Amino acid sequence: MKVIIAKTAGFCFGVKRAVEMAFSNADEKNTYTYGPIIHNEVVTGELEKKGVYAIDHMEGHQIDKLIIRSHGVSPQVYEQGKKENISIVDATCPYVKKIHHYVEKYNANGYHIIIAGNAMHPEIQGINGWANEKCYIAKDVEELKQIDLPEGKFLLVAQTTYKKEVVDAMKAFLEEKGVEFEYINTICNATKERQEEAVELAKQVDCMLVLGSPKSANTKKLFEISKEHCDKSYCVQGADQLQKDMFSGCECIGITAGASTPESVIEEVIQYINELEK
Repeated sequence: MKVIIAKTAGFCFGVKRAVEMAFSNADEKNTYTYGPIIHNEVVTGELEKKGVYAIDHMEGHQIDKLIIRSHGVSPQVYEQGKKENISIVDATCPYVKKIHHYVEKYNANGYHIIIAGNAMHPEIQGINGWANEKCYIAKDVEELKQIDLPEGKFLLVAQTTYKKEVVDAMKAFLEEKGVEFEYINTICNATKERQEEAVELAKQVDCMLVLGSPKSANTKKLFEISKEHCDKSYCVQGADQLQKDMFSGCECIGITAGASTPESVIEEVIQYINELEK
């Protein structure tokens, strides 16, 4: 079987940076991450072995150092940390950090903020905090249509890992409704490239493997995209979830991976396929 690995598979810049920051601070006592540093159980499990656990609130913990997750947090977390003399290590993805600045600035200038994204995703929850929890959040154009938008000016931004097509549909709806808005493209280039590459790869293979955590939004989107172009697409966390019959009748296998999937997972999957060949 021929195996083609996507060039962009695995850690993106922001995730790589966050993981390195977390591990470089992991040997100190009473160190925690605010939420999982990234959406990958392999990485968070390795941090736990070093005594660094994820928490979703500061109350009830003896914290000397707090590592901010790659997805970012609201300003209230920084304020509480400062108040309690906690050392903050900010591993927020720089692209997410830019959204925080945009949202804070436009909100202060009287704009209403619309975020294209999943309201339950930590990145969106963090962004919302920079506009005093007043953002209008919609996962797609249908959800946006259900929101009773007030009069005034709007800023539209998107979750960094979101599908461009979904955001384009939301922009078209706002234009059609005559809503006055500014749009800042906050979908990171790594996400765009990864999704475009997944489309091209899925079109030319018999089986497509998307590696990553089911909790990872960008992994889920890669799987959705792959499934549109290759019926035999599978989303797996690692080699232990692979089965021989997945590759029945396949001559060419494509592999991509979410932005929070370690290189070690990709290598284990390739090794599994090589063993099948033998």
